[in-house]
Amino acid sequence: MKILVENSTWNNIGDGFYQSALFVLIRKLYPEANVLMEEGPIFRAFRPKSDWQKKNALHLMDYQSADLHIFSGPMIRQILTNYKDKIKQIKERGEQYALISASSAGISDSLRIETGEFFQKYQPLFLSSRDQETYLKFKDYVKNSYNGICTAFLVNKMLPVDQLDNNFKFFISSFYRELEPLYKINGEVEIRNVELDRKETFFGLSHRFSRHLNRFRPVQESVKGYKIVRVNQEVSTKFNHINFALPNSFLSFNLLSYLALYKSADFTVSDRVHSCAVSLAFGKPARLFTNSPRAGIFNRLGFDHKKDNGIMYPNLEVIDTEEEKLSSFIKSSI
Repeated sequence: MKILVENSTWNNIGDGFYQSALFVLIRKLYPEANVLMEEGPIFRAFRPKSDWQKKNALHLMDYQSADLHIFSGPMIRQILTNYKDKIKQIKERGEQYALISASSAGISDSLRIETGEFFQKYQPLFLSSRDQETYLKFKDYVKNSYNGICTAFLVNKMLPVDQLDNNFKFFISSFYRELEPLYKINGEVEIRNVELDRKETFFGLSHRFSRHLNRFRPVQESVKGYKIVRVNQEVSTKFNHINFALPNSFLSFNLLSYLALYKSADFTVSDRVHSCAVSLAFGKPARLFTNSPRAGIFNRLGFDHKKDNGIMYPNLEVIDTEEEKLSSFIKSSI
């Protein structure tokens, strides 16, 4: 059996976390199968806007075939735009496709119905959601549905991640919808004692423009001997005055380097859901600053980001249990 697992559609490195962990999970579950990585829709990853750019793009995934194709992420809203033609091609060839760690967060009701009707006509082998909202919205359209988890929570179990020098004391700060906050710690260096002076924007500008002024924020390299490591997951940002605006800014094309930081940090403070998810996966606390519908991945595992000022503490037993349940569902479906 040949299985292709989508692993390319990275709007930021966080997409690589759940896609790479999923790839290894499938290889682990099917050691005798030919499990390979599949290209995803180029329009999802790079978002070309003009007609001539779209026309010139080579859609490599159109030339990849397998017994089973696995797609993942917040892509259900894109089924009718970026995945429809590929899914039709798959079904016409007599092949199968499945959705794992998939989300429809933020989908309109009209698009939900239209997408659901497409699923009924071109039925996936199964759907495993990464948040309960997605499961509830599509379980009546997809015959074999499971209220699953985001596979970003499995990075510690699936990927080989380095442990950094024990003398390197730091916590992670990762923001992309607001400017870098200023930090103050009252007492011991632990997540509960962190105070933030947050600043959403300069002069009322949208973040698209305001982020260019982040370098004018007060320079703060460390607090009480702990470095503030500013993880930038937007690998597509070409402005280095944004990428390296403040001390200890980190950017890489190697997702394992990011994960080594999350594994070795004392805690994470972020407005990114996957920054906090992988921090919890490595047994480290995280504080989330967002009300995005994508934060539903935490609710599914019992992590409540709406209480305690957004602070969440790890529960590795829950993650272990949910990995076993997800694995059992996948094996019963393929």
